[in-house]
Amino acid sequence: MNKFLLLLLLLAIVFTAFLFIQAKASAKQPSPQLSDGTLPACPDKPNCVSSVVVPGDSHYIDAISAPQITMQQMQELVEKDGGTIVQVTETVLVATYKSALFGFIDDLLLLRNNENLEVRSSSRVGYSDFDANRKRVERLRAAISASQQ
Repeated sequence: MNKFLLLLLLLAIVFTAFLFIQAKASAKQPSPQLSDGTLPACPDKPNCVSSVVVPGDSHYIDAISAPQITMQQMQELVEKDGGTIVQVTETVLVATYKSALFGFIDDLLLLRNNENLEVRSSSRVGYSDFDANRKRVERLRAAISASQQ
């Protein structure tokens, strides 16, 4: 094996180890919680979406219209989507999602606001999430819509 291939292999091993260490670190962090009765702000990274930021902000996503969905029903939809429930009350749902490959943890927070669910979905570590959090919210929106038909 020439030196270049050996160097590439070594770099791949180091990078993979780094990703596993980051994934373990993300699992140790607590889920974000409400702050003064509202969803916490997104960090200044593109790995978070929220319905409580200004429309047009890169983190913005519409709240989920769910007038007839209870948090218990929402819990079932989240679990069916692969989420693990951390907390559920009449007005709040907190869940985590674990990525398949390295086990990175993402957090989902839902807050009942009249007929809408305010939403925040974010990755605990890393910079980009390749739109995983936005796609997750849209899957849940579609599941709610399908369940109401």
